[in-house]
Amino acid sequence: MQYFEYKTRNHANGKIFKGIITADNMETAESTLKKRGEDIIVLSEMQDVLNIRKTLYSISVRTNKKTKLEFFTMLRFMLEAGMSLHESLINIRDTGVNKSLKGLAGKIADSVRRGSTLSVAAQNSGQFDNATVEQIKAGEESGSILDTLSRLMAQYEREIEFKSKIKSAMMYPIIICVVMVVVLWVMMTLVVPSLAETLISMGGELPLITKIVIGASNGMAVMTPYLIVFIIASVIAYRIAVKNEIFKLAVDRQKLRIPIVGNMLEKIELSKFCRNLSAMQKSGITLVSSLGIVVSAVKNQKIAREIKKAARLVEISGMNLAAALAKAGHFPSMLLQLVEVGISSGKITEVLDKIAEQYEKEVDVSLKRITSLIEPLMIVVVGLLAGTVVIAIFLPMFEMTSNMGV
Repeated sequence: MQYFEYKTRNHANGKIFKGIITADNMETAESTLKKRGEDIIVLSEMQDVLNIRKTLYSISVRTNKKTKLEFFTMLRFMLEAGMSLHESLINIRDTGVNKSLKGLAGKIADSVRRGSTLSVAAQNSGQFDNATVEQIKAGEESGSILDTLSRLMAQYEREIEFKSKIKSAMMYPIIICVVMVVVLWVMMTLVVPSLAETLISMGGELPLITKIVIGASNGMAVMTPYLIVFIIASVIAYRIAVKNEIFKLAVDRQKLRIPIVGNMLEKIELSKFCRNLSAMQKSGITLVSSLGIVVSAVKNQKIAREIKKAARLVEISGMNLAAALAKAGHFPSMLLQLVEVGISSGKITEVLDKIAEQYEKEVDVSLKRITSLIEPLMIVVVGLLAGTVVIAIFLPMFEMTSNMGV
């Protein structure tokens, strides 16, 4: 895939457009622009140093779940109306409401025009996970692509809603924490030093608490640049180290052991597992293949390894899903029992959806409880810190005033 810069004039309204387009070669890029109804003024290969512009462009057109949901919604509507796949994609590209949607539809449309199926084009775009691609592929093979798109739309809607709940619940505590750190830093590095000079110049013995606060203030003023560098270096080092499978596995194991938080993280991962596995089974994909695909949606390596082990047990030993999960790892007993019931009743997909829904509700309740505890705790901490600084500053003044009155 090559990157080209273009300057065109719209054939209909005469407006001038500048931008970047990706294509296999110059001829393909030219053909794509002409099909959009653009008269080409300038078209040249993009000049880039160290791939900086390409990286920025890739970030700018990266699609989030909301954009993908909009893509599936528009595609299903057009296919249901009787339009061809390529024609539908071209319409989405030309009428899309944002740059990411236009870029996604255009990229997939180019692949489809060259003879790729929708699933292959979606995979080549690099914007969809393996679970989504496999569902689309199964829908194409079974001739039920509209049903597959409907399932994907419902799945993405639930994931967006669940993620939105988590963000909303954590937003207020994060804001309070940031404000607390900023206020404390301003007081200790700007306010306290200026007042400390006044107190020291007045002479006399300073109280212990005042000496401690002034010492901490001097330390923060000196250490702040080093602290910032240390934090940035630590983040970079962690992001590099976490690429190592052994380190990532150790970190993920420790995450699950954190009180309260670990239990929530486990439920989030198991909810993803159940949702995706249910979608795979509804698409007609075999259980072994489904388990192998679903692993990619699970971020915690400890849980992912246990699912992989369960998949091997199903494939090699012929165990059912409940027995394989029970032997492969430490999955919650409620999950295992409900899966067994789903297998026995022949309603495994419905049961998996119910399990995922229950876990999402429990996570939502836990988040509300945690935030309800964090808010007053943060207020108390801010009050104590600010009160300590105020007392440390004004206590010497009170003592001097009382001594002057004696």
